[in-house]
Amino acid sequence: MTPAGDLAVVKRAGRIAAIQASVALAVVLLVVGGVVFTVYVRAQNRQIDAELQTLAMSADDANDPPPDMELALRDDNGVVSTSDGGQPGVPLLSGSPGFGDLRTEERHYRTLVVDRPEGRVVAMMDLAPYHAGRNRLLMSVALAELAGILASIAVVVLFTRRSVRPLAQALALQRRFVADASHELRAPLTVLHTRAQMLAQRAGTADADAIRADAGALVADTRALSDIVDDLLASATMTAGESPRDRVDLTSVAAGVHHSLAPYADALGVRLHFENPGNTGQFDVIGSGAALRRALTALVDNALSHEHSGGTVEIRLSRQGSTIVAEVADDGVGIDVDAMSTLFTRFAHGAEHTTRTGRQSYGIGLALVREIAHAHGGDVTVESTPGQGATFTLSLPAADHIG
Repeated sequence: MTPAGDLAVVKRAGRIAAIQASVALAVVLLVVGGVVFTVYVRAQNRQIDAELQTLAMSADDANDPPPDMELALRDDNGVVSTSDGGQPGVPLLSGSPGFGDLRTEERHYRTLVVDRPEGRVVAMMDLAPYHAGRNRLLMSVALAELAGILASIAVVVLFTRRSVRPLAQALALQRRFVADASHELRAPLTVLHTRAQMLAQRAGTADADAIRADAGALVADTRALSDIVDDLLASATMTAGESPRDRVDLTSVAAGVHHSLAPYADALGVRLHFENPGNTGQFDVIGSGAALRRALTALVDNALSHEHSGGTVEIRLSRQGSTIVAEVADDGVGIDVDAMSTLFTRFAHGAEHTTRTGRQSYGIGLALVREIAHAHGGDVTVESTPGQGATFTLSLPAADHIG
């Protein structure tokens, strides 16, 4: 699966999760809204019944009932009296006592028939105002539900995207590391396999010097393979933003790189020069000593690969205000103009002008340098004139200027 395919899968999973969460929230809001409406309706019904009971038990005559209420009365002598709108309740004077509902062409009443010592009373409540209140509540709840659902969908989608983004980045980093490892290790592993086969074939026939030479070449190839693995791991660490936060003396790092690569440079006929500037503490930075060593080693190794026999590669340290500058300069063949734009791109290969034999450049060194520089809050730049060498400048913030 391609990185784009991985990202599509993660996004699709995020969309499904967002839809499921939104549906769940919508159901919860609907249930809450239904409960609120049901409680309101029951409270209304209890209020209506209580008012009807109060009116039916206290009414002395049918005149002037409370607003939205009507009365129909029949005394012991059979005389019937009603309020102005109480005529629909007259038939109930002959019915059974208790609560009921009465519908006319224009009204819907809640009724209560009560037998009292002085006669029968029918109390009626016009439900139109209550129905209007219920409709207003229902509309308000519906609008609130809709707004809540839309808001919940927006919030869920937003947070889902934010939560999915790190996963997509992790998948991208994982696939990038696998691609780097596959690309970087294929060639050196093939060389190791070939050398091991040749050594096995010659073990019984070749003389000791030939076998020793093959074994030495095999050891050198394993060391180169180890360097590549270190590059890959350092690259993965820098990309993941996991750089240690140690105080590192860049002078000691540069001196260590000079000490380890000087014999190799001598074997190439190249002079590797570094003059320790002293001033303990003036060249301290915050970060990873191992990663900075890998960066400076990559710059020196790149300079040696483009240097003439008899040339000079210099490692220089200086301080410019709050910035510490490490320069690696050579007087070799320089960098092709066409290669400058892709110089720090992974797996980019320029023309190989090198005095080295038996080693191959895999195109990750300078890309790694930039990643390490950025992870330490700095940058790396290059100036070159074809045929006159190149100068790589690694700029890092000084430790005493980092809060």
